[in-house]
Amino acid sequence: MNLRVPVALGFIVMAGCSAWSQPRSLSLCIVHTKSHSSDQYEPSAGSDAIAMYQELAGRRLQNGTTLQITVLPASMQQEIEPEIHRLNCSWVLQLWHRRNADEDVFGQVPPRNARFDSLLFTLWNGTTQEVIENGAGFVSLATKPPLTPFALFRKQILKKLNRLP
Repeated sequence: MNLRVPVALGFIVMAGCSAWSQPRSLSLCIVHTKSHSSDQYEPSAGSDAIAMYQELAGRRLQNGTTLQITVLPASMQQEIEPEIHRLNCSWVLQLWHRRNADEDVFGQVPPRNARFDSLLFTLWNGTTQEVIENGAGFVSLATKPPLTPFALFRKQILKKLNRLP
């Protein structure tokens, strides 16, 4: 009987260690903010949200944490918060697409001779709504190759998420 107690304790310690060593996950919801309720998108999430998903899918943070990404249908601002709470999103990547921007975006100079739009994002806490990062870039499908900010946004977002405690 004396041998059973150490064996049982050893099993509990080993099981506990394997639970602690399991990779953590972080929930991230991506949502495109509609300008008008009548706006329709194909796919329903909007191409910008899908592109950001493709940039972030399968990525891990430096500590091994996996990103569990949910892409929401494009929504009006007032519809976003209830859905974020319902899904229990830890972090939210919110996107805005501005058509034919004719002024600088966060101090950036537009590319010459190219029709362009701007894409803005905020990364915020789903519980506290604290914004921890934001950014902007140009979008032009008329340029060769197309000008998109998605890779730049990915780097900026992952850098910020890697700094979380």
